[in-house]
Amino acid sequence: MTTVKPKTTEQRKMFTIPTKRQSGFAFTVLFIVNILNYADRYVLSAVLPSIKQEFNMSDFQGGLLISSFLLVYAVATLPLAIWADRGIRKNIVALCVGIWSLSTALFSKSRRARILSYWSIGTLIGAAIGVSLGGRVADTLGWRWAFYIVGIPGLIAAFLAWRIFEPARGAFDNDADATGESSLALEHGSIGKGFWGNVRRLSKIPTYWVLVGALVFSFFTIGGTSFWLTSYLTRDFGLSLTSAGSISGIVLVSSGLVGTVLGGWLADFAQRRRPEGRLFISMLGFLIGAPLVLLALFIHTLPLFIAVFVVAAISLNFCTGPLNAVIQDIIVPNMRATAVGLALLLAHILGDAAAPTVIGFISDQSSLGTALTLTAPLFLFMAGIVCLIGLRTVARDMRRMQEQL
Repeated sequence: MTTVKPKTTEQRKMFTIPTKRQSGFAFTVLFIVNILNYADRYVLSAVLPSIKQEFNMSDFQGGLLISSFLLVYAVATLPLAIWADRGIRKNIVALCVGIWSLSTALFSKSRRARILSYWSIGTLIGAAIGVSLGGRVADTLGWRWAFYIVGIPGLIAAFLAWRIFEPARGAFDNDADATGESSLALEHGSIGKGFWGNVRRLSKIPTYWVLVGALVFSFFTIGGTSFWLTSYLTRDFGLSLTSAGSISGIVLVSSGLVGTVLGGWLADFAQRRRPEGRLFISMLGFLIGAPLVLLALFIHTLPLFIAVFVVAAISLNFCTGPLNAVIQDIIVPNMRATAVGLALLLAHILGDAAAPTVIGFISDQSSLGTALTLTAPLFLFMAGIVCLIGLRTVARDMRRMQEQL
C-alpha cells in the first residue's frame, strides 16, 4: 500500500485553496492568454485570400495551410497535458501560453460551467480581433504585418501567467471536504506513472468518449465555418477584406458573448435540477443550431444571412462552457489534464484541423457555399446525437468520480 509523504510547510503553502483575489487574477490572465491565442489563430483566416492570391493557391492548399497550424497545436496538446498532471501548471502556462484547464481549479464546482463560459468568451474576442484586425491590416500594410502585430503581446501574457497562484488539485471537487486538504488533491499528479494506464482508466468512463465525439463534431463545424467565413463573405457577397473581416468579427463576438454566457447559466441552472443538465443544454444548442446554419447558407441577402447565422452561432456556443465542465465533473483531478489533453488532441486532429482542408477540397470541386452546406449542419446534428447518447451515462460517471475522491 502506497503511503503519502507528509507535506513540508513550503509545499502546503503552495498547494492550498486560492483566495478570491488570486482566483480573479488567474482568471484574468488566462482570459487574456485565450484572447491572444485565438487572435493569433484567426488572423490567418482573415488574410488567407491575400496569401492565396500572392502564392496562387487553391482552396485545398489554403485549407492545408490552416490545418498545418492546427495539427501542430493538436500534437503538442497531449504531452503538455501529461506534463501538467505532474508538474507546476502555472509554469507550463507561462511557458506555452495555452494550457486552459488551470482556471477550472480556481472556482467552485457549482459555478464551473459559468466560469468556463466566461473564460471561453476570450476565444471569441480573440477570433474577432484576429479576423477584423487581420483583414484591415492586410488591406493597408500587407498580410505579413498582421502576424507581427498580434504576436508581440503574448510575451507580456507569459510573464503574467508565471505570477499566477498554483492551487491544490481538486480543491473544490469534494463537496464534503471544505478545506480541500484531501490526500488526492495534495498528491499533485502522482498518478502519472504511465500514460496508457490513464487511457485504460478513461476507457471505462463512457461519458468521456461521448464528450470526445461531441468535441470532434463541434470543432469541425466551428473550425470550418470560422476559418472560411471571411472568404465566404468576400466571394458570395462581394465584400472587401476589411468589410468581411469586420463583419466576421462582429458576428463571432456578438453570437459568442450571448451564446457562451447564456449557455453557461442555463447549464448550471439545469445541473442543479438534474445531473445531466449541462450535457442536455449542449445537446439542445447543437440540435437547434444545425437547421439554422443550413437555412443561413441558403440565404443570399447579407442582412438576413447575418441575422440567421448569428442566432445559429448563439445556439452552437451553448456548448462552450458546459462540455468542458462535464469533463471536470467526471474525471478525478490528478488525471484531469491528461484527459483534457487526449480529448483536445482527437478533437483538433479529427475536427478543426481537418475541417479547413476537407472544406477546401470540396470547394475546389464545387463552391465554398456548397462545401459549408454539406459539412456544417451535418456535423452539428451528429454532435447533438452524441450528446443525446451521453445523457444515459453522465450521472453514473459523476457519482463514480465523487466516490473516488
